[in-house]
Amino acid sequence: MSRPLRPGLVAEGDSDCDFLLPVIDRQLNEILLSNPAADYDVFPTRRSVCVKKHGKQRFREEAAKLARQSQLVFVHADHHEAHEAEEMAAAIRQNAHHAVILVPKRETEAWLLADREAFRRVRGAETDRLPNDVEKEHDPKALLKKVMGPAGVDRPADYFELLGQDISLDVLKSVPAYRRWYDRTVDALKGLHYL
Repeated sequence: MSRPLRPGLVAEGDSDCDFLLPVIDRQLNEILLSNPAADYDVFPTRRSVCVKKHGKQRFREEAAKLARQSQLVFVHADHHEAHEAEEMAAAIRQNAHHAVILVPKRETEAWLLADREAFRRVRGAETDRLPNDVEKEHDPKALLKKVMGPAGVDRPADYFELLGQDISLDVLKSVPAYRRWYDRTVDALKGLHYL
């Protein structure tokens, strides 16, 4: 008998969700398809209906609601607020739900800078500006704007979903913070007996 895997995402901002949702869905499918004996259905990742700007209390309430509807919840924060992601994940775990923190070294935008090929549909993007080590980039948001500016892109966040669909998961796995999230996700899926 098949069983569902309904992942959830609690993220700081809407643009983070735009990038992370397709990345999470693609990564989960890649991980789980490696188990040919698997008998489960992976549903698209659901996101919390509110983000941090809606206020801390409402953010936590919506995260708890999402956790009740999900088998696994990913809790996102940028590095300077990692402690908040840890606290929220701990609160979710207290209620017998599984949570994995997802924290880039600086900001989510650093992960977007990892793969030159992901920018192929952003005609005119200056990929020569992309760093070799995205975790050493001090201001990923500013650099992303410089990379996309020559393509006539005023708001890079408008392209986050597209980049999330196109970015190489193998390239992302070479980024240490992403690899930590990947390894924690594999461990959580093992703990839930999906692997």
